[in-house]
Amino acid sequence: MKRVSPRSHKGPRSLLVLRKAAAVCLVLGNHLAQTLPAGAALESGIYQTLPGATVEERGDRVPNGNRVMPFSATVKLDLSGTPPTLTAVIPNAVLEGGTPFALTVSSSSGQHLIDGSYSFTGDYLRELQPSGTQYLFDWEFSASTNGQVVWNGITGWAGGHIWQVTITNLNLVPQAWLSISAAGAASIQITWATNFADYVLESAGSFPTAGWSIVTNAASTAGGRLSVTLDTGNSTQFYRLRKP
Repeated sequence: MKRVSPRSHKGPRSLLVLRKAAAVCLVLGNHLAQTLPAGAALESGIYQTLPGATVEERGDRVPNGNRVMPFSATVKLDLSGTPPTLTAVIPNAVLEGGTPFALTVSSSSGQHLIDGSYSFTGDYLRELQPSGTQYLFDWEFSASTNGQVVWNGITGWAGGHIWQVTITNLNLVPQAWLSISAAGAASIQITWATNFADYVLESAGSFPTAGWSIVTNAASTAGGRLSVTLDTGNSTQFYRLRKP
């Protein structure tokens, strides 16, 4: 599909043409919902929409021109890189009034705004059509004073007809997760968000298992994340966060 410049539309910001999707780092851990402390800055992590969330879809091909659709998503924000990146796994994405379908959306550009929020833009259908489309998104995420994360933005067609999905004040809560990377020939570094400082890190030699053991190594804090470095040797280990 030939790309053209986006036309003007209603929304917080003009949609931008994508370049490339960012890679997703390895993420492990059990998903346990918890809200951010009130007034906290937005942090890297995985966030989940709340039950009952909806979006508004409008367009020439949408039944009756407008419909409100159930919406859920698991959103991964990596705010430490340049640029920051977003990956959203949406089990009930909508397109041109059709039946909802599973879709993974990744940003091609992101920026930290002066008010502390983060903006992400990209190709809505890049996963399905790697060569690029004119279905573009412009989403913004901010930390709310009520302790949650707020998602606003639009997804729209930049071609010759009307189609747009509006996301308005959609609330998300962070999920407990672990990021694991090599720290040496026989050691690893495990990090997690400081939102979950009251959780304990546990390990097990097999999975599934009922025999989880608490990791006793002291965690340090750097860059807004808790970190532990562990020797692994040749053994296989599984790790999780658990709220006592």
